[in-house]
This record gives sequence, C-alpha cells and structure tokens, in this order.
Amino acid sequence: MKEITIENAMKVDRPKMGGDIPVGLFRLVRLVAFEEILGEGAAGLAFQAGERLGKSLGIKDLKGLAKACEDLKIGDVKISERSDNKIHVDVYECVTCSGMEPVGRPICHFEGGLIAGAINTILNKKVKVKEVTCIGGLGDETCGFDIDVL
Repeated sequence: MKEITIENAMKVDRPKMGGDIPVGLFRLVRLVAFEEILGEGAAGLAFQAGERLGKSLGIKDLKGLAKACEDLKIGDVKISERSDNKIHVDVYECVTCSGMEPVGRPICHFEGGLIAGAINTILNKKVKVKEVTCIGGLGDETCGFDIDVL
C-alpha cells in the first residue's frame, strides 16, 4: 500500500465544490471527533501531525514559515521575539480556534507542532514549543508559542 504524501493530498479536483472546506468542518474533526475518540491523546497526535507537516514543507526561514501559514490559511504568523535560544511566534486568526468561546485550556497543538517542525528544519536544531496564549482556549488575542532552541 502506498503512503499518502503531502503532494498527493494537496491535489484537489472538485470542479463543483472547490478546494476549500469550512473551518467549522476542520474543527469538528480536529477538536470534537479526535478528542472524543482519543481523549487526551488527541493533543499529542495533533502536535505530531503538525510537526511532520512543518518538517516536510521545506521552509527555509522564518519568513517562509509565515508565508506557508498564510498560504495554507492556518493563520497570520508574526515573530515577536528572536534570540539564539528563544523565539516567540504569535498566530492571529488561528484556524483551530479563532472566534471560539474560551474552553479553559490551550488547544492549538497542531499549530504548535507545525511551528516546531518548521523551526527544527530551518535551524537544524531540536526545539521545545509551548503554547502560552490561546484565542479559543484561553480568550487571548493570539495563539502564542514560546520556542526554546535546544
């Protein structure tokens, strides 16, 4: 059986329905169905999926990360802090949660994984990512991620 690649998955032929899906459908699968089936394990799975995607996109620099997130409609990414061992990334209009009522915990594990995978590839160093603010999870203005470069 062949592995489903990103390139193949991104090939869309839907003349009538088009290539976009409602954000609500993505959230139903990502937040409701996965959590119902996997419980707390859904967070780790979402992070790993995002990390794998982030590594495979071939992003060369932080501007490329912002552009990829915009192109994929993940969110509007801004890098607000950068040093040799720390980076802070804010995601405005986050696809996972922007507009939701706060649920009391950070929920943007997919985006955190994508950022981790991309920055790991850009710097060729291991990173540790922690979501410190969340629009739909905690009621913040952005989904903010602190990245420690190891």
